[in-house]
Amino acid sequence: MGYSLLYSAQTLANKSTIPPDRTDLDAGTVASVVITGISVVFIGLILLIICVTVYGKIFEALNKRSAEKAKAKLEASAAKKAEPAPAKPAVPEAPVVESGIDGETVAVIMAAISAMSAASGKKMVLKSVKTAKPQRSAWSAAGIMENTRPF
Repeated sequence: MGYSLLYSAQTLANKSTIPPDRTDLDAGTVASVVITGISVVFIGLILLIICVTVYGKIFEALNKRSAEKAKAKLEASAAKKAEPAPAKPAVPEAPVVESGIDGETVAVIMAAISAMSAASGKKMVLKSVKTAKPQRSAWSAAGIMENTRPF
């Protein structure tokens, strides 16, 4: 079955192709090649237009659904904000300070944070103060700086 189908396809292809030694083509052959080419191109374009239109409809529906979800979430958060919030304590908690850090150092860090929060308009809180642990030795850092220096 498969062999006969393949053989008939090859036979049809051999009959429908133009032999290379034939240089003078009649008007019917030229017209059929031109019409076939134009029709294939336009069918391809029509299929592309249909695909783009379908994809557009799908993404419009997805965007509309996500916009509705965002609107519902916004309305829920607005309703939640309308409810009175529980009172927060006026005095912030004291930060956790690692042993070995001077009280003056903590006070300077807190002053810098309050100055930054006043400048940005956000309320920042100091939760803990720890000493930074070096991740590389001085020799390792120097080697990295030497090898990654721009030319």
